[in-house]
Amino acid sequence: MKTNQNMKKVKIDKTVFFGAMIALLAVSLPIIIFPEASAKILNSVNKFIITKLGSFFIWFGLFCLIFCLWISFSRYGKVRLGDEGEKPEFSSFSWAAMLFCAGVGAGVVYWGVIEWVYYYKAPPLGVAVGSWQAAEMAAAYGIFHWGPMAWAIYSVTGCAVGYIIFVRKGNILKLSEACRGLIGNRVDGIIGKLIDISFIFGIVGGVATSLGLGSPLVTAGLSRVFGIKETPGLQIGILFLVTLIFGFSAYSGLKKGIKVLSDLNVVLAIGIVLFVFLAGNTIFILEMGTTSLGVLATNFFRMSTWLDPAGKSMFPQSWTVFYWAWWAAYAPFLGMFIARISKGRTIKQMVMGSLIYGSAGCILFFAVLGNYGLDLQLSGKMDVVATLNELGGPQTIISILQTLPFGKLVITLVVVLSVTFMATSYDSASYILAANSQTQVGENGEPIRWLRLVWAFSLALIPIGFILLGSPLKTLQTASLVFGIPVCIIVIMSAFSFVKMVKVDIKEKKLKQKAVINEFEDDEFEEAV
Repeated sequence: MKTNQNMKKVKIDKTVFFGAMIALLAVSLPIIIFPEASAKILNSVNKFIITKLGSFFIWFGLFCLIFCLWISFSRYGKVRLGDEGEKPEFSSFSWAAMLFCAGVGAGVVYWGVIEWVYYYKAPPLGVAVGSWQAAEMAAAYGIFHWGPMAWAIYSVTGCAVGYIIFVRKGNILKLSEACRGLIGNRVDGIIGKLIDISFIFGIVGGVATSLGLGSPLVTAGLSRVFGIKETPGLQIGILFLVTLIFGFSAYSGLKKGIKVLSDLNVVLAIGIVLFVFLAGNTIFILEMGTTSLGVLATNFFRMSTWLDPAGKSMFPQSWTVFYWAWWAAYAPFLGMFIARISKGRTIKQMVMGSLIYGSAGCILFFAVLGNYGLDLQLSGKMDVVATLNELGGPQTIISILQTLPFGKLVITLVVVLSVTFMATSYDSASYILAANSQTQVGENGEPIRWLRLVWAFSLALIPIGFILLGSPLKTLQTASLVFGIPVCIIVIMSAFSFVKMVKVDIKEKKLKQKAVINEFEDDEFEEAV
């Protein structure tokens, strides 16, 4: 009976759910119906954001990294997400696998192989094109963009959300709840609704756009291996397959679905990276990987603050500012998801684990897959730069992989990896979106099953519509980038909210302890009298 009563309390938050859907339609339909005009408007907005608000995003990234380091090694880092002595809900491997797969998606496969090319042919920091410095900087900059700063941006929101769920024993898994410590009961009104709607819109646009990288890569791989012509129908078929996988996984839940899929995904990823490391120029990959870490360590603060106002190369605006804004759009979703899977861990373990495991996984991809391609370029075995200019990103990646021993087998495995990465990203997103669009979660801490499926298929329908109508996915990416601005503010609010909540709870705990001591002393005095 108790369970039935609790289930009745679990309802859809109609304002948030329908508000987010209406906002999505209001933005998506004009883009689909008028793609060219919409693209021009959104690109203008994109240009304005990255050129005029670059300093804001740069300082936002620094704030997140400093906050994460401070919170981890302060008294707040000792706070356990759960009861005292409670063991972690998931093993370290499964926990790291889930946060990594949710955080990077198919993007790490795409950019891990090819991002260095863009930096090599147009190097940053005034480095000469084609020089050895350009090669080293190209190998380091990708690691910088996917390294500790990105995972710090992801982790901030998790502190407040995890504290509310596992310490204060709340049953509401919403972004607005992360701000309760700062703005109080106002999160129950229109301000809270706007926070949740903005979050949902931003993450739907962001996750849907990730298919702009994963889907063409999978299509190019299948085309090369099986000689299938690249068509919109093939891309939709791939999307349908991904939807089936993550729809089933989302319906199965956290432990039976997302955990199992993430574990398998990481094992496959490690296998591919290890093969490329051994089959390629192992010495070069190892030495360039080591060198790139040194270059990153030496130039980290400069990279973190460089906006090139004198040289006006637009490199930091086109890459670093865009990445920080892009990570910000994902930050609340990843923070909420990381918090949900971190039960039994301390704040320090959650935050530092995210920074270390997440960054280490990305470093492996960029240092091995990226440097394998860089070696092809420098040794003259393949002109990767010319191939990129001629064939585009997806076909260039497939061409690089085809140079490996058992090239077609490797391409097939990378295709499978890309599909599973897309599935795990969508899986995690549908889980959090469902939780965010209902009034509270059930006793098991999981959102309603059918609502997970609704979001799972909603995430797939948007890119399918774009493919059918030939509208570029980049326009939706730009639209979600706009929401990076308010989301950054919300992330900062959640940071201060967490600190304030812990301070209030510690103060109340001390007052209760003092009251108990006074009561005990009064009892002793009465007995003595």
